[in-house]
Amino acid sequence: MLTTVKTLHDATLGAVVFRKNSRARQYILRLKQDEVVVTIPRNGNYRFAEAFFKKNRPVLIQKKTDIRPEEQPEHDEAALRRQAKAYLPAELSRLAQAHGFQYAEVNIRKSKTRWGSCSSKKNINLSLFLMLLPPHLIEYVLLHELCHTIEMNHSQAFWNLLDRHTGGKAKALKKEIRGWRILR
Repeated sequence: MLTTVKTLHDATLGAVVFRKNSRARQYILRLKQDEVVVTIPRNGNYRFAEAFFKKNRPVLIQKKTDIRPEEQPEHDEAALRRQAKAYLPAELSRLAQAHGFQYAEVNIRKSKTRWGSCSSKKNINLSLFLMLLPPHLIEYVLLHELCHTIEMNHSQAFWNLLDRHTGGKAKALKKEIRGWRILR
């Protein structure tokens, strides 16, 4: 359930709308054409949300200056999808062979809430927005999903397996990727 907590006006970014979402698990910033939406998680508070916005304001301003009115977001997504379809399946196949994993198929999706997923049938779904990550984090996500073909949950056995395939860096990479969000 969404409830608007407060709306501020920022001279550069326009309206800044703070919304509480009972289903959200983290603070989220969304940059839209004429406003910024700050989502507050179920246990979050407005003061922290405002500090979160202020901390990320320079990034939002930079992103806003990168958006040209004549550009259609669909074109950017189309280019991203082409890049993802060309790169991700080949890279997943390479990593699967190098690390001894098997999967059924790979699909590229427009997921904005998760980088990837693996079904019990060993079908791997990857977000086209992975292409916005640095290469080492793309590799981490691909290895993460490949490990799910063996361990379908996030048990200690899963993390031990992932740690083996990331050269002991699973914990650090998990922490690093948490700093990345899709601003769309």
